[in-house]
Amino acid sequence: MRNIIISFVVVFFASALLTAQSGSDVNNLIKAMLAETPLEEDLQELCDEIGGRVTGSASNEASVEWGFRKFEEAGVKVWKQAFEMPVLWLPEACKGKVSGGLDFEPLLVAKYQTAPGAYKGTFVDIGFGTEEDFQNNQAKVKSNFVLVETDICFDINGLFAEYTQAAKVEMLAEKYEAKGIVFMSTRPNGLLYRFITSKGVEVPMPQFVMAREDAKRCLRTLRKGQDLEFVVKLRARVGQEFTSHNVIAEITGSEFPEEVLVIGAHLDSWALGTGANDNGCNVSMMIDIARQMKKSGIVPKRTIRFALWNGEEQGYFGSLAYTKEYEKSLDKHKLALSVDIGSGPIIGFFTNGRDELIPILDELLSPVDTLSNYLNINNPIIGTDNFDFMLQGVPNLVANHKPAMYGPNYHAASDTYDKVDLVSLKKNTAIVAAMVLGFANGDYNLPRHDRAGVQNMIDKHKIEFSMRMFNVWDSWVDKSRGITN
Repeated sequence: MRNIIISFVVVFFASALLTAQSGSDVNNLIKAMLAETPLEEDLQELCDEIGGRVTGSASNEASVEWGFRKFEEAGVKVWKQAFEMPVLWLPEACKGKVSGGLDFEPLLVAKYQTAPGAYKGTFVDIGFGTEEDFQNNQAKVKSNFVLVETDICFDINGLFAEYTQAAKVEMLAEKYEAKGIVFMSTRPNGLLYRFITSKGVEVPMPQFVMAREDAKRCLRTLRKGQDLEFVVKLRARVGQEFTSHNVIAEITGSEFPEEVLVIGAHLDSWALGTGANDNGCNVSMMIDIARQMKKSGIVPKRTIRFALWNGEEQGYFGSLAYTKEYEKSLDKHKLALSVDIGSGPIIGFFTNGRDELIPILDELLSPVDTLSNYLNINNPIIGTDNFDFMLQGVPNLVANHKPAMYGPNYHAASDTYDKVDLVSLKKNTAIVAAMVLGFANGDYNLPRHDRAGVQNMIDKHKIEFSMRMFNVWDSWVDKSRGITN
């Protein structure tokens, strides 16, 4: 089966590239990426054998060793970068019961950092959780659980809408003194998922996601005028600060070794699924690009670092730690790239407030113009490992993909190996490899922005609310995060 998939890619896409100027390193690397490689086997190992990889878990630690070994076997320089995670939270079991007008046990999971324990309260139908909804139910909300209706999530736009709704509901629930929040799952068919709250690691009240069908059943009953009591017991292993690791590999530049490009994907995942589209597929991409560059004898003019970040799901702690450790050399970091939106076809890059990157990308993507139609967009992305490079003023990119299977399976039990678009992943790997090597060998001396420049980008693109939504605004304001002058 693997050979069928690889053959399809090679015949349809590599043949067009064979007629190009074959002497360049970029074209040689494209051919290597589109040929048969261990990309698929690596991904299957990571997802099926190691599984979900919550930072701080045994499986996460196993994935660090796995990533280190893969780079070592590829023959590239590799090391582990230790950093501190602020808290440990590993869920073990979550069991709820609804009684009163109904009597059943709904499917649900806790959101990150909900404190373990037993909780009890009356359900309050809060609709979609607007200010008006809370005002109309003010007397009922205090000391009880609000049940929040949601729209179905179809794609990444739906994900951002869900994060926005959740952040507003959290603020209002705290304002009106609710005991806790239960969100209707935005995915049908009993699918559950997990992500952080807008408070990051400091969660003031318990929050849960309930299976869509079960939540609708509860809402229909409440809207008939019947009361519902809600009881939930959560078991989780919690702890204080602990050490985690990024895996960093490097191919040192031949002419400007002190100038660095960092390309990365996050190694950690939630554990309901096996972290396939988020983000094992792109972890495997990083390893395969390094492997094929080394195997082809390609040495870039500038140093390329391959990062498998950890702690991303809890707030990009691994990439934040990198920017702090290498703070004195960030002027020499010429580009940072994050690949973190699944395995759908890459259709361009987000340039994160750097207009000047768009014509450069148009040039760099020309050797792979048969693999996709590209549109590069100057929007800042918050929510992945480009973020702290962006706050540090370093030119940075996020790969933009067609939605494919990403949105419906995001952080969910269904994020498994069989949902990965293996043909597109193969092409994506060639696209990223060509773009990065072209940048490393080119003369694109883009300046690092100072703090005023970063603030101007924040103001121009109106991303303060989004930064608050991901609990990263205050750390920018107090200068504990980002460039300081």
